[in-house]
Amino acid sequence: MKEAADAKNKDQKIKLKNLLQMPLLNYIRLSRLNQPTGIWLLFLPCLFGVFFALKKLPNFDALAIAGIILLFFIGSVVMRSAGCVINDLIDQKFDAKVERTKHRPLASKKISRRGAFVALGILLTLGLLILLQFNEQTIFGGLAALALVVTYPLMKRITHYPQVFLGLTFNFGILIASLALLENIALSTVLLYFACIIWTVIYDTIYAYQDISDDLKIGVKSTAIKFRENPRKILTGLNFALFLTLTCVGWREHFESGFFLAILVADLLLNHKIKSCDFSDSQNCLKVFKANIWVGILILIAIILG
Repeated sequence: MKEAADAKNKDQKIKLKNLLQMPLLNYIRLSRLNQPTGIWLLFLPCLFGVFFALKKLPNFDALAIAGIILLFFIGSVVMRSAGCVINDLIDQKFDAKVERTKHRPLASKKISRRGAFVALGILLTLGLLILLQFNEQTIFGGLAALALVVTYPLMKRITHYPQVFLGLTFNFGILIASLALLENIALSTVLLYFACIIWTVIYDTIYAYQDISDDLKIGVKSTAIKFRENPRKILTGLNFALFLTLTCVGWREHFESGFFLAILVADLLLNHKIKSCDFSDSQNCLKVFKANIWVGILILIAIILG
């Protein structure tokens, strides 16, 4: 009798645990916390901005800088999650028609729009609390970044170049870091920002090839569609432009040879990934997209060595 009661209690506990876990898992999927590549591609430009700004600070408190980097990391997690929720709220009907996205929590109605808005409110509140830790210039810069986060998902309806707007959004941390540490934005910082926009166009175009057939059917625009006749040639050209822009940054800042060597390695790696990418294979496109974390790490190493 006792064994039967214990088994019943155990079964009830398992059911309760599953009941609690399912909504949590759906909210994790909604915020893409289970897909961390986007977090790193948002956080790395913040690190670019921090270490680039430190070149102009002869004396700084290492502990304070570590605290700033931690805030940028948490902010990257929070704002990338918020961006994903905004994207899914705007694209719910589109997502339901695309093979890769039709199982997303909102598209598959595993989460209600009300629940998504509550999650978004929590994320934006956390983002604001983080932003308020910085100076006035950074706060205004962060609000400008939020405007980009909100408007980016709409761009795929308007232009074939939504990847450019993603680049403006994902790399804004470079400008924010400069405002936080230097309270200004120099021309070289703008050039670094521009270089990273090019980089984002490259990797997100590759990412967009996963959905190109569905996007063509439902009328969603992207650089993948715009470049589909010759993606390898165009992306290789953009990679060359990226290399030239980063070289210009290093030349303006009188960086050491280590900077130029590291960006050359980054250029060669990205060039290899573009050349070897099978644009008709969605899994291969995703693999190449994820490999851009290493490109970003090499750019960061270049800035540190500079």
